[in-house]
Amino acid sequence: MNILLTGCAGFIGTRVASQLLDGGQEVSGVDALYSSRASRPQEWRLANLADRSGFTFHREDICDIHALRRVFATQGEAAQISAVINLAALAGVRNSVENPRPYYKVNVLGTLNLLELCREFGVGGFVLASTSSVYGAEIDGPVSESADSSRPLSPYAASKKAAEALLFSYHTSTASMASRYATSPSMARQGALT
Repeated sequence: MNILLTGCAGFIGTRVASQLLDGGQEVSGVDALYSSRASRPQEWRLANLADRSGFTFHREDICDIHALRRVFATQGEAAQISAVINLAALAGVRNSVENPRPYYKVNVLGTLNLLELCREFGVGGFVLASTSSVYGAEIDGPVSESADSSRPLSPYAASKKAAEALLFSYHTSTASMASRYATSPSMARQGALT
């Protein structure tokens, strides 16, 4: 299987890529390498993946549907993308309050572009990384997936909830799931929250 993994240079993305490669999957990694603050960790993480057999890197922005289409199209018949794992996102609650537009562009438009290309190229699976921030102020300890997520408190959380809604609207053409996760202090210490 060839998995298209967006956000492959991120903290979680590199670990997912490594696990997929260790399991014998091919990984087509996509990352725009946005954050100048995080560029050193991203470059270091990519360097650790670059020489792995089965890994191909594409420096592209998921908001650019034409560039993404080229990535989907260049895989060829033998290595056709079989699933997408979308870990690409702009994260950060505080920054999203001050400047929400980039969050909607990446988290919503980028997800829409990927879903459209999955439909166009017949890709059968899609995993979206969301966030526990969609639950708003209701988080107090472990949260059930069925908890109310209709009142996110930040543009970041709202953009991730919108991406989840898009994913649901495509569920008849693509097998899909959204995973909501919370960050931990150990991730912050290791540079995941850059």
